[in-house]
Amino acid sequence: MKRKLKSGTARLRTTPRAHLPPRWDEVPHQEILLEAQRAMVLRSPARAADDSRRYLLKRRLPRNDPADHMRYIEMESARIVETLRQLRDQYRSYFEERGCNPIAEMYWVVIRHGVKDWAIMALRSAAVEYIAASQVDSAMWKSLFDFSGPYNEFFSLGQAPNGAPDLHEKLKETISALLSKTGFDQIIDGGPFGRQHQTYLAKSFPGRAFLEGRETFDAVIKRRQQSWDDAKPWTEGLASLFEVTQQEVFAQFAALGEQAKEAELRFVNLSAFQRIAYTHLVSFARGKVVTEATAKNRWPKLLLALDEAGIMPDTTLQGKARETLMATRRKGLKLRTWQECYASPARVTLEDGKVRALRREVTHSIHNAAKKADYQLGKVWGRQTNSATGSKKASSALSNSRAKD
Repeated sequence: MKRKLKSGTARLRTTPRAHLPPRWDEVPHQEILLEAQRAMVLRSPARAADDSRRYLLKRRLPRNDPADHMRYIEMESARIVETLRQLRDQYRSYFEERGCNPIAEMYWVVIRHGVKDWAIMALRSAAVEYIAASQVDSAMWKSLFDFSGPYNEFFSLGQAPNGAPDLHEKLKETISALLSKTGFDQIIDGGPFGRQHQTYLAKSFPGRAFLEGRETFDAVIKRRQQSWDDAKPWTEGLASLFEVTQQEVFAQFAALGEQAKEAELRFVNLSAFQRIAYTHLVSFARGKVVTEATAKNRWPKLLLALDEAGIMPDTTLQGKARETLMATRRKGLKLRTWQECYASPARVTLEDGKVRALRREVTHSIHNAAKKADYQLGKVWGRQTNSATGSKKASSALSNSRAKD
């Protein structure tokens, strides 16, 4: 659902559709980001002093002066916090104009599905820029945080020689792997960049010396933490950048009160499968459980999200859906991803004598996951009754949806 913004408008213009509240994948996220950035008046004359200081500090980072690094991280942290607060306000305005309610639930949705995701993306971008600008020694970086392949002597923003992959892109991939979408759910000083996290990494990657019996596990931890200390100030800078961003997200949640705290706890305790299904299939309005046929153009994004999250159909599907998948595979079809399962026209006959279509069983399972997630969250917002009384209607509508899918 695309909307063009008129030049000079101060707020995101929307056409009110109170009876058709949006699902998350229908929200114009990039337009909302542009509105947030416009409200920040980036690169304006008023920001000239801060921008010039940032340019100078960035050029001084390779000198590894702790004071320069701390000032740079302070400026980057302030920029991220300001962006996240502007995003919060722009999302709220967007949903308020569309009549989404109750307000408490909508505010939680904005932070959980909007601010939190943008925070991870903003942190990834800032971390990549910081590491590249600091010209971090690649051997040190690899020993602490990256275990996926060789690097050249220093990070470079250009193409590496001899046809090697772009090191900047490689760095982005590594940072993204360290900072997953659930990166803020675990509370640990400095997150994946912190000194404490080296203990976890030691358990996952103890090194050849440990595996060959030439080093104890305690020695591995001590060695890794000493390497973290030796790599200051950039290791400390990364950890500080993470902590500030995480604390801003937590502060926005805390400002919403006890209901939002309970909703967040329930959401985190859902399976990754249920969380993704809920995000793509549930409308953000009171009682709007999945009761209508799901448009086919919504499935590609949802299925891609499941595959990118590493959620496997054969370990997630249950009951008849899993039996259908296994029977399909026995026919010689190598279906491993959600996208492949949905695209398959395969139909099989199970032991009960009924013919089942794999696509139908997959969509049924995803719909049910969304309903279960919405029911759990509905307990927080006081709409259990709506979910219960609407179950028969929902079941009928889901049957129609599966028939169309």
